[in-house]
Amino acid sequence: MSLATPILSAPNLGLVAMDDARNASTWLGEGFSAEDSQKLAECAEWTATFPLKRVKKRRRVEAICPMVEPSLAAKGMWVSAVNLNEREPALSDLDTLLLKAAATFEENIRTEDPRLRCLILMLPGVRGQRLLDATEPERKIKDTLLKRGILAGEFFPSCPFATTFNPRLFALRSPVPMYVLRTFIETDWRFICQVPKWQETYRERFGEPPAKLRHMGSFSWRMRQKVNRKVDSLLVKLFPERGKEVELD
Repeated sequence: MSLATPILSAPNLGLVAMDDARNASTWLGEGFSAEDSQKLAECAEWTATFPLKRVKKRRRVEAICPMVEPSLAAKGMWVSAVNLNEREPALSDLDTLLLKAAATFEENIRTEDPRLRCLILMLPGVRGQRLLDATEPERKIKDTLLKRGILAGEFFPSCPFATTFNPRLFALRSPVPMYVLRTFIETDWRFICQVPKWQETYRERFGEPPAKLRHMGSFSWRMRQKVNRKVDSLLVKLFPERGKEVELD
């Protein structure tokens, strides 16, 4: 069965090594159309290269995501793609896919350092916002994965979320909608701190967050974030150039 065939009834997902995923012929061989194959290869290339771009993070300069390079070096980053043939798949189908992805991640991806395991699940043709709809906190699927030690992130071309260190860097805007599953680690507090249930799951696993991150998620921090967004929105209206996304070489 090719990866282009819906696999909701399959036990788990097929995997493609990242080096192979960057080649359109790989996806053609898996049964995807020529157009989708090219998009999937471009997305894999973006996933393996864009996060390596170096940016200023307060007092230091480093890769957008410091974990990507060591994950690639350890051959811990694998790719899958599923053609659901729907722009708005049922949320229950996305739940099923995420659970299959979690099982595949746990059973088939191995590295000496478990923090370097990563599964890219590309969903060509699906509306990007639908990925976020599926992982809304009240739906519980994301917390289910967190309890299994897996952090799931949503990436798509119009993703509205900027990085935590730069409000003009939208690093989740991948060429193709995709979920990224990776090992849940202690410094991920910054990504889950706005949801009380996720905070609880984090504390059950790690205890209190690192001191330098502990302020995130507090009432005062949330209020400051809200005020900052409103001020930033006003400044963008007054100075449109301020609202342009950061462009990286």
